[in-house]
Amino acid sequence: MNLEELKQFIKQLGWGFLATTDGRKVGVRPMGGLIWKDNQLLCATFSASDKVAQLTKVPYAEYCFCDSTGKHVRIAGHCSISTDDAEKLWLYNAVPDLKNYISDPASPDYVVIKMSPDNVRATCGEPVESMESTYMKYSQVKLK
Repeated sequence: MNLEELKQFIKQLGWGFLATTDGRKVGVRPMGGLIWKDNQLLCATFSASDKVAQLTKVPYAEYCFCDSTGKHVRIAGHCSISTDDAEKLWLYNAVPDLKNYISDPASPDYVVIKMSPDNVRATCGEPVESMESTYMKYSQVKLK
C-alpha cells in the first residue's frame, strides 16, 4: 500500500479508532471527521474531551482503521491541538458531516487534533488461518 492508497482507504471507511494515554490511563475511541492535509492527519474534536487532556500530557497517539475483511492500517505520530480559527474552518469545510455536530466553527469548544505520522503500517488483509497464528504481517507505508 502506498500513501495515496492509504488515504483512499481511510476516506472510504470514514472513521477509525484513536488511542491516547496520559501515562497512566489509556483511551481508545471511534473517531470520524478525519482528513489528510499535506502529510498530517487532521481530526475534529471537542476541547473538553479526555483525548485532548491526554494528548496535552502525552502528545503521541495511534489511529487504527479496519475494514470488514480485516485489512487495517495503523498510523502513529506526534499530535498537537490546534485552536487556530483558520485551521478549524478549513477542516469544517473539508468534512461536511462536521456540520451535524459543530454549529459554529469558531467556537472555542471545537479544536483540531493534528497528527504528524512517523510510523504507518498496513496489513494485506489476509485471513488468519488459526487461533495459533495471530501474528499479522505489516508493511511500512512511506510518507514521502
